[in-house]
Amino acid sequence: MFGFDSFWPIVGIVLGFGLLIFVHELGHFLAAKAVGIRATQFAIGFGQAVLCYRKGIGLRRGSTEGEYLRRAREHLTRKEADPKQDRKLTEREVDEAAAAIGLGETEYRLNWLPLGGYVKMRGQEDLDPNAASDDPRSFNRKAPWARAIVISAGVVMNLIFAVLFFIIAFMIGVDFPAAVIGGVMPDSPAAEARFVGEAPDDADMTGLRSGDRVLSVNDEPVKDVI
Repeated sequence: MFGFDSFWPIVGIVLGFGLLIFVHELGHFLAAKAVGIRATQFAIGFGQAVLCYRKGIGLRRGSTEGEYLRRAREHLTRKEADPKQDRKLTEREVDEAAAAIGLGETEYRLNWLPLGGYVKMRGQEDLDPNAASDDPRSFNRKAPWARAIVISAGVVMNLIFAVLFFIIAFMIGVDFPAAVIGGVMPDSPAAEARFVGEAPDDADMTGLRSGDRVLSVNDEPVKDVI
């Protein structure tokens, strides 16, 4: 049954998992920026957006996409001598108008289901491999070597983070608990284990008990490996 004692471990797992995802997706994002791919979204979690941030708009509840398009359209409308409110804007028109009024191209999202994450790049549609964009900064218009860098950057970033994390952890100090028996289930193999030594028939030597310390396993002494 779920209780308060289970709450913080679950929170710790979610936060730890979220951190790993953040580092992984950050690798993709930084690599995409480095090779000149337009990243339209950087998201932690799946589903609808809870909070979003975009340069020029700020922090918002829900997505900033609607406001981003509205501001771009308003800017174009003011510039056009004969504005056509109903016409569909091209990607290039939106990009140029948004950049002209200082809006960022990337929406940073915190979604409601914190069990994943993604970087959305123009011209990359996982559910539709045939989708493409004419934008020269789209994923599909980049050279194979550039796309390979972006795809592999997530794993590389995780490896770098792991090395840095272990260095920091051991600089701070890591405790190695003694090999002490915590609890033993009744009638389990551990509870029925027989002592091998000078007094094998002693009833008091039957079974492992809470608080017993493991000194060796298969005649190999238990010791720290670091």
